[in-house]
Amino acid sequence: MAAQAVPAAGPMADTWIPSACGMCYGTCSILGHQVDGTLVKIEGNPESVYGKGRLCGKGVSGIMTLYDPHRVDYPLRRTEPRKGIGVDPKWRRISWDEALDEVADRLRKVRADDPRKLFIQRTTTNTSSRSPFQIFGWAFGTPNHWAAGGGLHCGNGAHLISGIMHASWSVVPDFQYCQYAIYFGASKGHAAGHASCSNMGMAADARARGMRMVVVDPMCNFAAAKASEWVPIRPGTDAALALAMAHVVVHEMGIWDAPYLKARTNAPYLVGQDGLYVRDPESGKPLLWDLTAGGPRPYDAPEHGDLALEGSFRVNGVPCEPAFQRLKAHLKSFTPEWASPITTIPVATIRRLGREFGQEARVGSTIVVQGQTLPYRPAAAIAFRGSQGHKNSVYNFLAVALLNHLVGSADMVGGCLGFNPVCHGHPDTGRPSYIPKAGPDGLMVTGIWLAPHLPYPFHEPRMPETMSFLDIFPMSMMSPLMASSDQEEMWERFELPYRPEVLLNYGANSLMSVGNKETVAKTLRKIPFIVSFDLYLTEFSDFADIVLPDCSYLEALDSRPNFPFIFNLPGGMGEWCWAIKQPVVQPSGERRLAMQVLPELADRVGMREDFNAACNALLRPAPPFGLERDRRYTWEEICDIELKSNFGADRGLAWFKEHGVIKWPKKPEEVYWRNFVDVRVPIYWEFMKVVGDKARAIAEPRGLKIPPEYYDPMPTWLPCLAHESQAGAYDLYAFYYRDIIHTNSFTMENPWLDEAARLDPYSYTIAINAETGRRKGLTDGQEITLESEGGRRIKGRVHLTEAIHPEGVGVGACAGHWAEGMPIAKGKGVFINDLLEVDLAHASPVNLNLDLCVKVRVVQ
Repeated sequence: MAAQAVPAAGPMADTWIPSACGMCYGTCSILGHQVDGTLVKIEGNPESVYGKGRLCGKGVSGIMTLYDPHRVDYPLRRTEPRKGIGVDPKWRRISWDEALDEVADRLRKVRADDPRKLFIQRTTTNTSSRSPFQIFGWAFGTPNHWAAGGGLHCGNGAHLISGIMHASWSVVPDFQYCQYAIYFGASKGHAAGHASCSNMGMAADARARGMRMVVVDPMCNFAAAKASEWVPIRPGTDAALALAMAHVVVHEMGIWDAPYLKARTNAPYLVGQDGLYVRDPESGKPLLWDLTAGGPRPYDAPEHGDLALEGSFRVNGVPCEPAFQRLKAHLKSFTPEWASPITTIPVATIRRLGREFGQEARVGSTIVVQGQTLPYRPAAAIAFRGSQGHKNSVYNFLAVALLNHLVGSADMVGGCLGFNPVCHGHPDTGRPSYIPKAGPDGLMVTGIWLAPHLPYPFHEPRMPETMSFLDIFPMSMMSPLMASSDQEEMWERFELPYRPEVLLNYGANSLMSVGNKETVAKTLRKIPFIVSFDLYLTEFSDFADIVLPDCSYLEALDSRPNFPFIFNLPGGMGEWCWAIKQPVVQPSGERRLAMQVLPELADRVGMREDFNAACNALLRPAPPFGLERDRRYTWEEICDIELKSNFGADRGLAWFKEHGVIKWPKKPEEVYWRNFVDVRVPIYWEFMKVVGDKARAIAEPRGLKIPPEYYDPMPTWLPCLAHESQAGAYDLYAFYYRDIIHTNSFTMENPWLDEAARLDPYSYTIAINAETGRRKGLTDGQEITLESEGGRRIKGRVHLTEAIHPEGVGVGACAGHWAEGMPIAKGKGVFINDLLEVDLAHASPVNLNLDLCVKVRVVQ
């Protein structure tokens, strides 16, 4: 079928239009079938790498979101001054000019006073919204951005560590060559998320080929249901299992990839008794012990002999040993016998998993890929949101990541791949191009990134100038302080010199996505003026002063729905692919795309030059492309500039509207880049001690305790608050999992998906182990109440199942809407986030990830 851009109106126009899905952040490429201006069907685009012609149930149901009669169609102004949960805003319809005049007036005053008083919040469902709103924030001068629950729940650990260790946003098995994959709280290739439909096909092919897949999870989730083995684990104890597996590999099997550790990590760096590197007195660079030369050398000396991984040495009178020696000794105590009572996994199972992983890594083997002889390490340990969604976020994830580096499978054929950390660009232009490089102490710096700051190197902890306190916690990307119960207390203690006066929201619903609603509502009531781009009148909209009607993805234009490639392009060999999103129908009512509004709003505020400069800084257009500082640009023109800059003057927006995608082949040097790029990653996080000491020096005199055990250079097992609970009546661990039917809470207003969820026994219920439920006298379908130790309560119908850990309470997605503007979603499912405390006491002292497991009891 021929794909075309949206045609001009005409009698019975019938066409297929290439675009991108927006029902989750997987953004698979689609074809919309438009007949006479009406969308009648959505299919996957077989010409694209994104989805490879496949769509999930959410993708095909997008037509119901487009034509939902409950969509916001025109700007609204609040007339009720009181704000609160259940308070009717008493909306009044206004014109776009009225709305933008009022918003611009507020923004001008704030910018003149202190631009930091603008607070920008956005959803992660439409990931590409990050760029335009980041541009607007940079131009305005505010450092205060966040993605509501997206970062607090999902990625402060996963993205940080994947960035440091893989130069990528996340990790995935090399499905084409992997023989053994073990998942820790992850579902890559089996549910929604990064490159979801593409990975589903690749994972299915790998399983059919014979890849053994083990899933470690409290819930027999969507990955576990298709796995070779499901290993139930007590929530939040992943680090204990991973460390015990590492113990088996290193101490019981004597396996590690010495050439990889010497050349690609800091394993040979010498460490003194103080836990810090021993450095060259002249250059300050970390030293290695050269066994051939019989002495120390800087890590980047032009020629090395054989490097020591083990042993004890003395340099300039200082006793020291290689980092690997320290790590090996550290792993000695983490035996399967130690880990079993923590995780509830039998000793024999832990030992077997460690041995399987070590054997399947095939250390020392090679394989030929497109004429290149490369190391072959077909074992991958994969972690994501589930394992890192705890107070011990960093170590839970890092312990899993360490398994790959011990056996040398990180970014090697068959191993654990970062999503596309290296790209040499299109053959015609060499763009987009990026590659990791060596940074301070020779450790890797990513070639491209998404968050406000790089994962490494870190800035030094300093007194906070941001609402989030990322200044003190440089290893964090999102912070609970944007909506926490201790927000004002902390701001006062640390003398933050301003408070937010305007909140600009794009599609996020922080009332539901962060934690308990009363805490979040209290923080929102303090903000004098809130403007929100929305599809529906959500729970968050009820706190807004002005609501602007946004376009759905089927009415939207975006030149980079899938970029950067470290986020959503499938890993492994295959093809690079750049797709665009374009309207498959024209917007209804007075809807306007938020990204089209931002340049106009910048003009009205009087910051056109700063906005254009910020566009150039983020898009980095190649000459002669680029935005002139004093010219007004539309969103369409900005998209055209980016496309021409990357792919040449003849492949601008018009070309992409017709063709939808452009593709070119990947090379082994890009996919298995670690063999070709001279960078190291840290298996010993020496910088943790430095960062921790400096953060404590700032925080503790002001009453904020930062426990030093969270800043050890090597991963260890640290219990969450739920693990330390002494209240015997609260005997279950409540957690939520990502329901494959829904995307967060957004899709619950979609009637097709709601119908599917109501047919599913899990989506809108509370899952409890069948035997546990019987002991408590529960029956399937019974309405129960869950109560947290803090006295918070939620209600729902119980589903008794064998597919959950005996101590677990699992709730799918984040349901439980109460907004009148979402009548399909209202009253469906269970609002588990209402059990979550939102404060620094329930966040990681390293990366501020919120602790998502809660000790509860059943109240019948």
